[in-house]
Amino acid sequence: MDEPWVTPDEIRSALKEGDGAGVRIAILDSGVDVTHPGLAGISLEDDGAIVSEGGRIRVKEESDGDVFGHGTAVTGIIHQCAPKATLGSFRVLGHFKESRAAVIREGVREAARRGYNIVQCSFGAPARPRDAAIYKGWIDALYLRGIHIVAAGSNSGFQTAEWPAHFPTVIAVGADPLNREHLVRATEGLVEFLTRAEESEALWPGGGTRQLVGSSFAAPRVAGWLARILSRHPGLHPLLAKASLRAAAQPL
Repeated sequence: MDEPWVTPDEIRSALKEGDGAGVRIAILDSGVDVTHPGLAGISLEDDGAIVSEGGRIRVKEESDGDVFGHGTAVTGIIHQCAPKATLGSFRVLGHFKESRAAVIREGVREAARRGYNIVQCSFGAPARPRDAAIYKGWIDALYLRGIHIVAAGSNSGFQTAEWPAHFPTVIAVGADPLNREHLVRATEGLVEFLTRAEESEALWPGGGTRQLVGSSFAAPRVAGWLARILSRHPGLHPLLAKASLRAAAQPL
């Protein structure tokens, strides 16, 4: 059976008219404050945590909310961009936004096992050789299963290697220095997409908002846009989805 293909015009149409309906997005982050008024009406499909205790990693079905704040902001952006997408939270980051490669891997495995279409990763780990096999293993596994990965690039520059963004099958997103609202195609490096990364009123735990800046808040925007596309063109392979985004993005 041939892979479905879409034209740049069809992608642009989906970006304008899609709403994310039927698309499931797994948010790997610091948890979500589901009581925030800005998330009223959202019912998370999953709200768990991946925890490391006594040298063992296990899945905890209740996350205890957002332990850092980051995940709530990311969730708010995705919901704004794809209001009808189904969202699930898998907490893999700690109180200081720290994590371990093995914890992230387990979170990804859970998201894949539970049938999510997009895995959103607004974090980056130093590209250490000792972790290469762990990251490559789950990134390749998701690619082969047709699951899309959207990840934030480094705030230190597009050439700063961080995982998972610096794997070619990942949709890597950086902060646009001109803060443009639309999708921009970068011209160098493995961080191939840029967009606005400033949030003047990002949702924050406790019911408030904060002004935030960083690629962490550009990536969920693209995850939401991808959900719009998939809601109109379900089954689009990650390779074709990335190529379609490149075709639809405006040049730098």
